[in-house]
Amino acid sequence: MPDPGALPGATGPWRPGSIPRQGPDDRDALDFGRSRHLPRLDRVSRWHIRWYPPRVLEPEVMGEDEEAESYLDAAAAAHLARLDAGWASLVIGTVARGKARVLDVGTGGGQIPILLARARPRWQIWTVDRSPVMLTAGRPTVTAEAARARRAARAFFLAPAVADGRRLPFPDGAFDLVVSNSLLHHLPDPMAVLNEIARVARPGGRVLLRDLRRPPRVAVRSWVAWHGRHYEGTMRELYEASVAAAFTPAEMAIVLRHSALAGAAVEKQGPYLIVQR
Repeated sequence: MPDPGALPGATGPWRPGSIPRQGPDDRDALDFGRSRHLPRLDRVSRWHIRWYPPRVLEPEVMGEDEEAESYLDAAAAAHLARLDAGWASLVIGTVARGKARVLDVGTGGGQIPILLARARPRWQIWTVDRSPVMLTAGRPTVTAEAARARRAARAFFLAPAVADGRRLPFPDGAFDLVVSNSLLHHLPDPMAVLNEIARVARPGGRVLLRDLRRPPRVAVRSWVAWHGRHYEGTMRELYEASVAAAFTPAEMAIVLRHSALAGAAVEKQGPYLIVQR
């Protein structure tokens, strides 16, 4: 992977007193290293600040029940189903056929692990989410899939649990593959989650993460209009907030560089960032 310091939008290490003059609206974006992470982190360049809007953390404006209901309703739609299927196909291709211990961090209602379990019945899949509401809402789907597997005499192992990604309840090196979809943009600082993901992945194991990416300033309106065209009401509001809270490729490269996943590759794939090791 190229040195993130050489990428557009990244500079040398942050040092006290090295912050250039800034305007009132550029404070968080310009001082990315200090405002969002530890002081030793690199900071994005002036080019990056001009090109991208500052990251805006998602507002806490709605109850957990309402948010969970919106996501689960949207996941039933054809658009979200296609997105889930595409991600599941990418994940499936990362590990050779056979047995594998897999962890999905921030699983939500569990739609994606179900797709993985169907395609790879010999996988043992653990899923965690810090929201019991999301896991409870997805339980009927998981139960129904387990029943179908029994009737077809097909193996099925999917174990959901309530857990915070910053403190995963698993031993070091427990998993052959750790995945996560659309979690990182929810976090003010994803460092602790990335470090935990690296800890529970076995040496030589795979890590595959997907998340939204933040578009350039000039493209925000058209970006949201196009990629959010299938969403309405609360789900549309959630999507717009998520895009504003997402990382740019340069920001994610900086975060990875200083995490236990240093050396992982980050690349753009449509409206997403893909991180893999």
